[in-house]
Amino acid sequence: MRLAILFAALLLLAPAGAQAQRCAAPLPPAAGVPPTSINPVVVRVLGPPIIPVPATDGRVHLAYAAQVTNLADGAATVEAIEPVDALRGFAPTGRNEVLAADGRRITGQVRLFGVTPAGSRDSATVPAGGSGVAFFDVTYPSLDAVPELLDHRVAVRTADGATISTLTDPVRVACEPPVRISPPLAGSGWWDANGCCRTVNAHRAATLPLNGDLRVPEQFAIDFVQVAPDGTCCTGPVREVRSWRFYDAPVLAVAAGTVVAAVDDMGDQVPGPPEGVNAQNAAGNHVIQDIGGGRWVLYAHLSPGSVAVRVGEALRPGQQIGRVGNSGSTTAPHLHFQVMDRPSALNAVGLPFVFDRLRVEGTVQGPPDKADEDYEAGRPVRVERSGAGPRTDQMPAEGQVFGFHPD
Repeated sequence: MRLAILFAALLLLAPAGAQAQRCAAPLPPAAGVPPTSINPVVVRVLGPPIIPVPATDGRVHLAYAAQVTNLADGAATVEAIEPVDALRGFAPTGRNEVLAADGRRITGQVRLFGVTPAGSRDSATVPAGGSGVAFFDVTYPSLDAVPELLDHRVAVRTADGATISTLTDPVRVACEPPVRISPPLAGSGWWDANGCCRTVNAHRAATLPLNGDLRVPEQFAIDFVQVAPDGTCCTGPVREVRSWRFYDAPVLAVAAGTVVAAVDDMGDQVPGPPEGVNAQNAAGNHVIQDIGGGRWVLYAHLSPGSVAVRVGEALRPGQQIGRVGNSGSTTAPHLHFQVMDRPSALNAVGLPFVFDRLRVEGTVQGPPDKADEDYEAGRPVRVERSGAGPRTDQMPAEGQVFGFHPD
């Protein structure tokens, strides 16, 4: 979890009425293009288009990352990278807030590539020729408030004290809704650890240099672990995989579709820092399923010998495909789950999704990294039970606890 690199019949789309209304009229040529201007700081959105997704926290999220590069011969301080609506006079849009895993607010900061002299990679100052990634979670109360074209106002202060404020070219916000699938697990107490969207956790931070480009395969990925009623993980020592109550829990196909990859011969890691991990084995025992529409699903870190499907097999929704394990790049047993635009665990862009039915059971309290540390050490986490209730056609929000497949 903390150290994870990772990590059709039911292929229906989420209700599209608001989406269709938002995108009803075709955009005129060159709509939303700002005046030509020069700014030494370049902001490039990674993995467009941006797809709005409603989540169980009651907000619609535009979650994405952008590469930020300073082309000047001196350091540049980023004063703001503000999302604006390109079709409404470049007015500010949504509420953008992102946090580090320890709870620090890092909105508008750049996570620099490499190691900085001060040791902190989140900074408003980008050195000459430097580059990094800025993360965004722009939220709205409803889908009809989401813009069709998203732009960014970039304000920087150069090394000589000059202030520059310019607009980027707009990025299209997708009219198509996220894919609608069923949950991959059954039962209660499933905690969305390392999920989307506000916290830049191990998944959102995984901007990987793969095959000559930057990939964001895990920006909507979830690590599912199960929290007992007393807030704990285990019945015995945390270093023993079978102490984890949900080890070997069944993993279920989320939609109809065909198996394109199945790996079943890797042993479990001893809970703790993983060993021998590389790009080829990071997913551990896993299944990749083609669910159609240019979307694939990854079920990762399955237990040895549990994969019950083969390449080429057509799966039905709810069919058992394996069991929760601790293989690959993982610090503790969990199911790593993601939807992506290619049949690769890493060399892909992560896509949002919604579950057809789920029940919110509560929210884990405290900074995500502290809650995760306590949980993996066998200490109880505290779950606030307010706001519980059934949901439909929403993505699980980070930090919440869920029940799936009640019947």
